[in-house]
Amino acid sequence: MSVDKRTAHRQATRALGANRPGEALGHLWQLVDRSHVIDEELASYLTMMRQAYRALGRDRAAATISLFLGQIQEAAQLSRDVPLDLARCAQHAGDHASAARYFEQAGWLGHAAIQLEEAGNMRGARVLWEQLAEDARLRDQPYTQGLVRYNLSVACARLDDRAAARRSMIEAMHLLEAAADGFETQGMRERAFDCYQVLMTIGKAGSFENLAEGYLNCIRILREDNLKYYVLQYYEDFQEMALERGELHAAATLFREAADYARRQAMPYARHYQKRGASTHVAAAERTIADGGTAELAENSYAAAIDAYNELGLYSSVRSIYGRLADLPLSDKRKARYRRLQQRLAEMPDDNAPTAAFPDYLRMDTAYPEIWRLDVIEWEQAGDPAETMAEVILDAKWPDFTRRRALLCRLAQLGSPDGPLSEETLVHLAGYLGRVEIYAALAPLEDMYLSESGAVRASVMKAVRQLFFKRSFVLVIQGLADEDRAVQREALAAVSALHFGHAFDPLSRIYREASDPDVRRAALASIGKIPSVQAAELLIDVLRHGDRGERDLAKELLVRADHAEVTPLLQRAAAAESGAARGEFDKVLRMRGAL
Repeated sequence: MSVDKRTAHRQATRALGANRPGEALGHLWQLVDRSHVIDEELASYLTMMRQAYRALGRDRAAATISLFLGQIQEAAQLSRDVPLDLARCAQHAGDHASAARYFEQAGWLGHAAIQLEEAGNMRGARVLWEQLAEDARLRDQPYTQGLVRYNLSVACARLDDRAAARRSMIEAMHLLEAAADGFETQGMRERAFDCYQVLMTIGKAGSFENLAEGYLNCIRILREDNLKYYVLQYYEDFQEMALERGELHAAATLFREAADYARRQAMPYARHYQKRGASTHVAAAERTIADGGTAELAENSYAAAIDAYNELGLYSSVRSIYGRLADLPLSDKRKARYRRLQQRLAEMPDDNAPTAAFPDYLRMDTAYPEIWRLDVIEWEQAGDPAETMAEVILDAKWPDFTRRRALLCRLAQLGSPDGPLSEETLVHLAGYLGRVEIYAALAPLEDMYLSESGAVRASVMKAVRQLFFKRSFVLVIQGLADEDRAVQREALAAVSALHFGHAFDPLSRIYREASDPDVRRAALASIGKIPSVQAAELLIDVLRHGDRGERDLAKELLVRADHAEVTPLLQRAAAAESGAARGEFDKVLRMRGAL
């Protein structure tokens, strides 16, 4: 709905002059809640809103506006009885020590510890992490407790207290392992994945065994979710780290596992991994010799390399290794045997079949956020939209439009009458959280979904469709099973709206597990809009095995699919078919102009 700015501004001014702040706010919300408002206009409207909120005695909302406008001293005066708001003011002023003091007064020890770390006070931060680690609320929350213990271990390490750091690190690992098991039991693989990411981080700075636990569990989850290209990316990352640490036997095993996986999935990278595994076995043998190890140990590594090279038909490499074996200090009988085998292969030509490495364009960014901090912050905010958005308003990394939407969300909550938030306010809050369009909005929405009001739960589903994150599907899947039909409809709309790279896993799970044909078709349609090889392969499987309606939809989606690999995938699939099935694939190829 369009707003006549001049009329709304005039009416707001008149209402303020007549001491009718509530009426003024109605007009001012129309002015600030628009897509495009220039900075000067926004500042003017917000100044009037602050006046109205102060007249209504809603000082926290007024203080929020002052802080957003950079008027820190005024914001602090309005926040004098609210430690959390005073902490935000201190944060905004760059006074981390004061921010920590106020957060501690509010009972937010994690926030306080992080501020002390920012201030360089690691000793104080350690004390707070220790206190938080003993918080009774964490007894039944192994994930958050594990994160707190990890933060404590980092603080101890920075203070060079290695014994305490190791003790806390071990406790963190045990807790995160338990949390991961619990999440997987509940079917929350996305959250289990978070646990393993932290375990990987622990391993990167610690033992190879911890690194292996994190990576191998991530790979396992990815394999279960049929995310083939993510599986290979994680294998590659882990392989390189194993090589960097000199864990050659482990690296060779990882190359073999990746080759076996690629072969089972009919992916063209098996030969590449098998060849690298063979060369890694050779490197392990050479290191054994250089380190003064026994000839028998080197012999075992060389033998593993021979097996791999033989399977590849790379007989020149096999001959070379037999020559090295013949030079080892082994028995004369064994050395003579290796010489005979070397000579027997003298005329065997190599199989020069092409070897394809995993291409860079299939790799995704594997830089992980500081989950150990971010999720402690999220836990202390306890799903409170106003507090969650306060963090966003202060964070300069967010663009102005995101910070503005976060401001409106916080004002919608703090500017409402005191007491429990009404159903109408919660519905509005959900809408604003969706419009912020950032990951942090999910925790408040998850808390709102616990509402007994169907209208509130439906508004949560409507908001989630704007949040393009894998975790969004935790809510969507709940909404699809909700007893309220309105909630189900909004959840179905979210399935149709959420199509992005990381959505393939949950969308494919919804498609496989749903019994409702409308849900299956919605999930399939969204998968078809994801420009990835995995999506195209699933559509090809549906074209082979789906019912008539799903095959027609898959055909339509494959015709429109925009990815360089789609046509080659279709051509390979068509070559393996005959009769009517071949005709279906040929029809799609013709419509793509590839036949």
